[in-house]
Amino acid sequence: MKQLKTFSIFIIISIVVIPSLSFSQKINQGTGKINSGDLRAHVSFLASPSMKGRSNGESELEIALNYIVSQASLMNLKPANGSSYLQPYSIMKKFIDPKKSMIKVFSSGMDSVKITEPMYQLFPAGAGDFEVEGEVAFVGYGIKADKYKYNDLENITPEGKILLLMNRSPLSQDGTKYLFEEPIWSSFMSIQAKITALMFSKAKAIIIVSDPKSGFSSIEQQYPGIANELESSKYLKGSKPLVFDMPAMPRIIFVHRSVADELLRGTGHTLEKLQETIDANLKPQSFVITGKKLRITEVSDTKEVTLYNVAAWIEGSDAQLKKELVVFSAHADHVGKSGDKVFPGADDNASGCAAMLEIAQAFQSLVKKPLRSILFLWVTGEEIGLFGSQSYVSNPLFPLENTVVDLNIDMIGRVKGVADTTSENPMTGKNGVFVITGNQSKELVAIADEVDKKSPIDIDYSLSGRNHPLQLFSRSDHFNFVKKDIPVLFFSTGLHTDYHKPEDIADKLDYEKMELVTKAIYGIGYTVANRKTRLVVDNPYSKW
Repeated sequence: MKQLKTFSIFIIISIVVIPSLSFSQKINQGTGKINSGDLRAHVSFLASPSMKGRSNGESELEIALNYIVSQASLMNLKPANGSSYLQPYSIMKKFIDPKKSMIKVFSSGMDSVKITEPMYQLFPAGAGDFEVEGEVAFVGYGIKADKYKYNDLENITPEGKILLLMNRSPLSQDGTKYLFEEPIWSSFMSIQAKITALMFSKAKAIIIVSDPKSGFSSIEQQYPGIANELESSKYLKGSKPLVFDMPAMPRIIFVHRSVADELLRGTGHTLEKLQETIDANLKPQSFVITGKKLRITEVSDTKEVTLYNVAAWIEGSDAQLKKELVVFSAHADHVGKSGDKVFPGADDNASGCAAMLEIAQAFQSLVKKPLRSILFLWVTGEEIGLFGSQSYVSNPLFPLENTVVDLNIDMIGRVKGVADTTSENPMTGKNGVFVITGNQSKELVAIADEVDKKSPIDIDYSLSGRNHPLQLFSRSDHFNFVKKDIPVLFFSTGLHTDYHKPEDIADKLDYEKMELVTKAIYGIGYTVANRKTRLVVDNPYSKW
């Protein structure tokens, strides 16, 4: 009797529980192939010092892509571009010609000093062909902050002059604390506030130098990732460059500290002393530098650079649905190096590349492949303008109308640290992942929520949407799919303080967390790939 009762209970439990578990069990097929050890191995290679930061156009990025190709081949993934895993595309780079461009400082005796250190043009973006000459006014930090009754331009007439200003904002004596409390003044974003106040000043040009307390002599040293972006204007070959050049606006250029030192030589001032005085009293020290003039000569050049995406796929098992694709994407490039400093890009985005290799292995291990085909797209050019994904959606290897979703993976390997406490450094904890969406498809979000319920990983949607201040929805490769009305989910564990710094190394990633995040992403892709019906896009970009 006892045995019969036990058997009856088992039957009841089976009727109630097994149907609800079947969904989870199906998703769990293949997940055993995703493990932290393999993730660590992939990241360790892609973010090794020998990869020198995987900068676009450099041989190290090609080596990293060859590594991904070799892994795809070992897994017997199909090459998506005919017999090749590589999809080439070209970008045009318009840059400042260092041989023909220079800055000259003229003294009253018409003696001149030529400075050939690199300059980086912030506005208009990229490079131009021009020459500007004029009197220079030192304007401190170039800040107007009404709350603190502080205005670096209050005793200066900027019209017709070249303005010299320091980066950042007033600091404590030791340079470790900002004296203006608002977040806008405590990061590189202070440039935006300064430009807002200075763009209509009728100045001829605005030159910006690294402040002495920073310990840096140039933006290339201080913000290498930003310098890399400003080094040239870039656009896809065959498309028109996006140019915002308004003749009435001053050109804004980052220059080497040696320019400021030469301008101040013989005036009785040094940049160090001027900064110390401003910071100590919170009173502007602006003045016109008499007896000297500055001439900026900028000449541009253009060259074509060939870059490559890696594309591999698994053919679906359904005769009709295999024509449709679920796309997984991740960018393989990073910001390279500056001098002897290498920016490894372990989290950004060796982590995403490694996750895709593991997801591909999980799908490939299935005895029965998913109903829809799966495309794995490792793109380049992300750090310089999302060019790899832009190139793909402009020249897709499969009809774009057959792509049902893009699941984009960018920085999924970190856990919130002590330094990650500001609104500019949102990070998830041990079991969290940000999923960024524009809510193009309610069905897609519902699938993510269903997987979330069955996973140790907790989804956080708080960085989603078009109006979030960080604009992460438009800052990675998924956005080019969004513009084609393809629904997306963008996965990231957050923007830590090592972002675009030499400290973004493989040893700082949490591979156990990364394994769980990767399995959750796989689960979402698996579900979409095996649905009988296509996702409904009820909020397409074209109707925004």
